[in-house]
Amino acid sequence: MNDIDLANRAAGILENNLYSNIATSKNDVPWNTPVTALPDMNLNFYWSSWVQAEHSKNIIFNSSVFMTFYDSTRARGTNNLMCLYLKCTAREVSDVSEAEKAFALLYPDDHVDLENFLGDGIKRFFCAEPQQAWLNCLSEKELEPTTLKMRTEVSIEGIKNAMA
Repeated sequence: MNDIDLANRAAGILENNLYSNIATSKNDVPWNTPVTALPDMNLNFYWSSWVQAEHSKNIIFNSSVFMTFYDSTRARGTNNLMCLYLKCTAREVSDVSEAEKAFALLYPDDHVDLENFLGDGIKRFFCAEPQQAWLNCLSEKELEPTTLKMRTEVSIEGIKNAMA
């Protein structure tokens, strides 16, 4: 596959999978959690979480996160180019206009009420900005003693363009 095909595949995965696993850590203790994470036009991913959730606290401590998007219903061994890996920098959303944007993205049919998401609220919006992206390029069935890698890098800009 060429770069455009890889970017289109990555965009398709994002369009068809609302849920992401977000891996965080604090003091070398890993944590992984599923969230509904949706991208904006700049490929920044937004989700909402309880402020006391382990991953929320971890992000405040360590902004490095790793996200995966994939179809968990596919048959085992058929995951070639079907899992998107994203190395990201994440942060809590504290700006009102960005919180409004996140609310509209995540809750498009609800009236915007940011009381629970800012200030003393019990929830927060978070944003993850991808730094690098990969697709898996082999299934475990295709591994051989000569295999050197199982992932192929995908351009962040290419994914943005494919989603436009």
